[in-house]
Amino acid sequence: MDFKRFFKSNGFKLFVACCFIAAGISILTFVPGANLIPKIVDCIVTPMQMVSNDFTDAAASVLPKNQKSADEYEKEIKNLKTELVRMRAILVDYYDVKRENAQYLKFYGFKKQNKSLKFKTAEVIARDPNDLFYGFTLDKGSSDGVCENDPVITENGLIGRVSAVREHSCRVKTILSPEYKMGAIDAETGDSGVVTGKKSLADINQTALMYISAQNKIKPDDIIVTTGLGGICPKGLPIGKVAETKNDDYDSSFYAVIMPFDDVKNVIDVFVLTDFSGKGEIAAELMPKPAKN
Repeated sequence: MDFKRFFKSNGFKLFVACCFIAAGISILTFVPGANLIPKIVDCIVTPMQMVSNDFTDAAASVLPKNQKSADEYEKEIKNLKTELVRMRAILVDYYDVKRENAQYLKFYGFKKQNKSLKFKTAEVIARDPNDLFYGFTLDKGSSDGVCENDPVITENGLIGRVSAVREHSCRVKTILSPEYKMGAIDAETGDSGVVTGKKSLADINQTALMYISAQNKIKPDDIIVTTGLGGICPKGLPIGKVAETKNDDYDSSFYAVIMPFDDVKNVIDVFVLTDFSGKGEIAAELMPKPAKN
């Protein structure tokens, strides 16, 4: 065994240090006044204990006395989420009412001039992506008094007619469609024609006033309204304003390009005119009369 290396090792040095510490403590125990050591230690430790106790008391006063459980917090969060959903629904209703009120305000002027008008408010609930002329479905049907061919308008003017009716819904053909035909007149010049759609105009939210005279006096920005002839639509419903007059590519006849007063492709809220003065007059005249006895 290499004693020289052993005495130089860290383990031996630690052992010697422990022996000296133990001897020192033993000597202090018998030395007069050695009891000062515990007192000195006590003087250092006691203030630290007081500070610790004060800190603990202060923390206890800040923290809630009755700590809520996780289940209670979860229940409160659930209730808050439910209330948030309810408030959002109220907000949506508010905006709907506000929008409807704005519509009624504009429509009221026309209604005062046509006191015989009866109508149903309706909302677009579906659009046919395959319809090139932007027809749509409304949330009103026969149970609401809606009939086929009833005019469909917004607060700004005519946009179409009812083409098919179910009990609780109906389909609308717009004035952008070539299948739609309505007698119309230039409110300023008196030039008349038939409003009907053209494929080349539908995508840009325009329609046409067809079959106008070659000597017409129609000019841009003239207002086009319904004639009321045929009993299909009340007289004087605004349709749109003239953009320009052109020659038809197929038969060289004249027509006017009409810009509707509303965005027919994107309407949401409408009015269905269920009754008005003169409704169905021609249809009634064409009915067979009862035979005389």
